[in-house]
Amino acid sequence: MRQDDQVSRYEVNRNVRIVITRHDADLARIEYSFMGSTVYLSGDLVRPNGDFSAQEVENIARELAALPHVRSLQFDLNNWLVDTSGDSWQVNRVRKTAGAGGAAGQTGVSDDTTLVIEREEGLQDVIDDIEKTLKSKD
Repeated sequence: MRQDDQVSRYEVNRNVRIVITRHDADLARIEYSFMGSTVYLSGDLVRPNGDFSAQEVENIARELAALPHVRSLQFDLNNWLVDTSGDSWQVNRVRKTAGAGGAAGQTGVSDDTTLVIEREEGLQDVIDDIEKTLKSKD
């Protein structure tokens, strides 16, 4: 990778952060990256004390699309579905349900934990343990 390619990538990421910050988005809840000619956004696009309207999300998307070196945007947001076709934008709020991976109103903070494996077990031992647990629940 040439050095000017590297600089433009960092510059575009900086410009993305500026746009997101200008709209008062919670930077702790959204991730972004520029690769190739595409800006990738994932997570939750929210304000620290509230949410955006569909029009505000569209405005953010249009500003990001207008940045130098950006040819496309790829959205993988938990709370918005954003799709573009030419100059037309479709922005819809996604509602989380309690049965779809968590409680409604759940924050974007991950509940991941680190699991330390202290000893190695054979696959058959693990399968036997699972079968015992399933039988005891019946």
